[in-house]
Parts: sequence; structure tokens; C-alpha cells
Amino acid sequence: MTALRILLIGKRGSLVLWLENLHRACIQSGYVTRIFAVNGDTLVSRLRIKWRGYTAMNADWMLMRFEQTLRKFRPDLIIAAGVFGVPLEYYQIVRKLPHRPLIAGLIGDRFPPDNQRANYCDRLYFTDSRFFSDAETANFRVSGCYLPLAVDPTLFKPGHVLRHPELLFVASRTEFRENMVRTLRRPARIIGTDWSSLTCSRLHQVQNHKISRAALIRLYQSYQTVLNVRNEINVENGLNQRSFEPLACGAVVLNDDLADLPRCFDPGREILIYRNSDELNELINRLQREPAFGMQVAEAGRQRVLAEHTYQHRIQFILNDLGLHS
Repeated sequence: MTALRILLIGKRGSLVLWLENLHRACIQSGYVTRIFAVNGDTLVSRLRIKWRGYTAMNADWMLMRFEQTLRKFRPDLIIAAGVFGVPLEYYQIVRKLPHRPLIAGLIGDRFPPDNQRANYCDRLYFTDSRFFSDAETANFRVSGCYLPLAVDPTLFKPGHVLRHPELLFVASRTEFRENMVRTLRRPARIIGTDWSSLTCSRLHQVQNHKISRAALIRLYQSYQTVLNVRNEINVENGLNQRSFEPLACGAVVLNDDLADLPRCFDPGREILIYRNSDELNELINRLQREPAFGMQVAEAGRQRVLAEHTYQHRIQFILNDLGLHS
């Protein structure tokens, strides 16, 4: 039997590394897979687009490279990792193929009311249940279903170091996040961009810069508790990567109360939920008093992630949903 051929298209190097995570999952699952990055599919094209700006993503020479990839690779399925990050011309090229592959469109952020790119897909997959009503308002004709983010457990896994008891929060600053951090009553380590307003904090240890994924994994392996606060700019109900990656590394996650959380975890047993600053501080205090409780929650969460929330699970869900089998 011929192995399924999957072409992944999107932006390389996104915040959640969606394209790269899906690529490894496809390879691990045994599918013949290729990436076409619209912000440069080779070193030369990446430099060229970086020099000329993102408007070069739909330049004739890039579209020609995409047509060549389609002709040589002949995919059975195209997965767009971030539907609105792929220029419209790419979808139009696929639609003109005589034997057109199916297009699965993944949507992970709030999106514009422009429905053209969404309607070129055969099926949409939303990481946030709020996006269903947004899609209806935008007159999407394509049906969609809920498919959250996930984790690669071959990268995010427990380490062998003594864990720090302080709270860890690795995220870029938003107004909502800063307001929540300012209510913390115990010291925390905060790492990410745009936290300059807190760099003089006498309570918290603040590092106002980006870190590599390797450094992020080491941090999740070496802290007992990880804070998660949603980015109010991009999501409403959905879980971000911090709902999965720290759990895979064996840390307990303190997550703000989101409508989609019960879809993925058993709150209170696999992940800890707070609805306001008082509840957050109470949970932090309890974890300090009862480390065994935190370890129990962290292990239950890790087992749930391994059982249901890896990128291999997400790939298999898409294939089953579309009726595709290798």
C-alpha cells in the first residue's frame, strides 16, 4: 500500500512552531511528508523574503516554486498550518489542479472577516471554540471542528534535576497578563518580551527577552509550577501551548479558567484552574504547603497529554476526519 503523502504549508518559525511540530509528527507516524514554508522554503528564499519583505511571499518566483513542489511531490493532503498566514494565490493554484488534494485548514488565532482563504479549504480545524461563531459571522461555507494545540513528547519530557519551588511564567507581555502577574504575592520568575515595566520589581525575577526552545524545555523540567495566562489579543476560549508543554515536562500548570479546558483536561485533577487573583494565590500557597499534591496533579496531567494531546494525535484526527488512510 502506498504511504499517504502530506504537504504542510505555512510560516516557518511561528511562535508555536506549528509547521515544524506537525512535520515531525507526520514523520514519526510514517507518512511521506514535505514542508513548503511561504516565508521561504530554502535558505536562499528565506533570505530573499526577509530582504524584500513579506509581500514577496506571493511573488511569481515563490508561486512557481510552489507549483513545482505540487507537481513533483503530488500530495494526497495539504495541511495549512495557519490558514490566514498563507496568501490566497496558493489556494487558487491548488484548486486548479486536475487531481486536487484535500486541504485541511488550521486556525489558531483570531482571524479577519475575509472568508476567501477559508472557503478554499475542505475542512477547518479551530483551536478555540469561540472561532465557530466568528466563522459564522464571517460567512465561512466550510464546516469546522475543534482541534486544540498539542505537544511533541520526544522534545518536551521530564528531566533529571531538582525542581525550583518558585512559580515560572514564560510568555510575552500583554496588558491582561501583566495585570495578573502584579497580583502575585509570592516571588515568580518571569521571562519573555516587553516586560520592561517589571524589570525593577523587588519581588519577581524578570528577564525581558526571548529564549530558545531548548532553554524553554530546560526551564519546564526544572520548575515545579508553571503559570499560564491567555493572550487576550489572540484567543477567547482556547488553550495555548503552555497548557500542554509544561505538563509533558512534569510540571503542574496553573491555568486561567477557559471554556475549552474541560474539553482537554479534568480541572483540579490534571490541571489547576483559577478564576481570579485570590484563587491563583491560594493555589500557589497550597502547592507550597503540599508538594505531593502538586506532583500528583502534574503526573495526571502528563499522562493525559501523552494519551491524547500529542501532535501525532492531531495528525491522526485530521486523517480520520477526512476519511484518509495510508
